[in-house]
Amino acid sequence: MLQELLRALSTAFQTKDIEGLLRLFSTTATVTYAGSEPGEKATGPTELRRLLSDLLGRPMAYSFEFRDITFSEQNELVWLLADGDGTQTGDDGATETFPYRLAGVLANESAQWRWLLLAGSEPTPC
Repeated sequence: MLQELLRALSTAFQTKDIEGLLRLFSTTATVTYAGSEPGEKATGPTELRRLLSDLLGRPMAYSFEFRDITFSEQNELVWLLADGDGTQTGDDGATETFPYRLAGVLANESAQWRWLLLAGSEPTPC
């Protein structure tokens, strides 16, 4: 289930599918996304749509592959920490791959797991 959810997240970012991406998130007033860059934080469905639309409007697409996933499921919540790589593909086809980490909390809403909190970061070497 988690691999499918992470794959859906990556595909929505890669294809710049805003509606598909938003369907992966809770519609609660406190749904929160925080990216790895300054200013990449949104709370609530309206701000989430704005921020994700801005990210998808960039002249590059992002995709992710996670190899190391730690998680715990308790009742109707799952927390996870996923490490892997992000890939940035420019409109010119140039790619850049970088370490990427996601941390998040998911809730089972209407028989679908949705992000309540999703935070991404780019770990840097020591």
